[in-house]
Amino acid sequence: MNKISIILAALSGTLIATTAAAHDFFLMPDAFSTARAGPLVIRATVGSTFPTPQIVVTPDRVERMWVRGKGSPLIRASAAEEKALPLQVTGAGPGLLVAAVKTKPRDVEYAEDRIPLILEEYRVAPAAAAAVGRLPRPRTWKVVSRRFAKTLVCVRRCTGGASSDRALGEPLEFVTHANRRDHFILLSKGRTLANYPVDLVGSDGKRKHLTTNAQGMIHVPVAAKGPMMLFAAVLTPPKGQERFTLDLSTLTFSR
Repeated sequence: MNKISIILAALSGTLIATTAAAHDFFLMPDAFSTARAGPLVIRATVGSTFPTPQIVVTPDRVERMWVRGKGSPLIRASAAEEKALPLQVTGAGPGLLVAAVKTKPRDVEYAEDRIPLILEEYRVAPAAAAAVGRLPRPRTWKVVSRRFAKTLVCVRRCTGGASSDRALGEPLEFVTHANRRDHFILLSKGRTLANYPVDLVGSDGKRKHLTTNAQGMIHVPVAAKGPMMLFAAVLTPPKGQERFTLDLSTLTFSR
């Protein structure tokens, strides 16, 4: 192989890796643990390399915001920045704070060349992926995408405050285990998702592929430290409609 061929091969590999990289919607607090009495700032963003913000989520894309914790916490959006939407939380008392954002559903269409990359990126259940495979070729995969992001912040201390093991009622979300803070449970429409693929992304941006156990639970390895993100995707084939439903959910925290 000559030098030009080697360079082209390397560039091709880079482009494939970039194209297949996940684009996650997540919340990134200025600090996961803070003693500040003033407003807490949490940024909503989409990025291909957690925890780096890349694409701003504008206010018109937000459907709903939640905040739970001690005191009388309130959450509101500030003016959009170049790569993120700052959310200000005021009135939070000492203890664990849970904040979450849901974006408005968005209709998306993927052409034949994009479909394998999307299925690889999101690691949906085999039966759902098989339903996509049965579409007439060349395929145009029509999807309604629903994104949900949650974060955990310790205000002065991590004990007390919000019940992070309590679901907010979204179609797909992570909650903490009631008694074991290094364990998380994946819920789909309020029910645990057993033996289901989950990604754990560290502060270096590297994705670790994990799987929930029979109780829908995931254990974060002891060696994992610093800011982290859990990610899961559930694809539901259409019933009496032409669009698949793709639910994407993240949870950010630090340990």
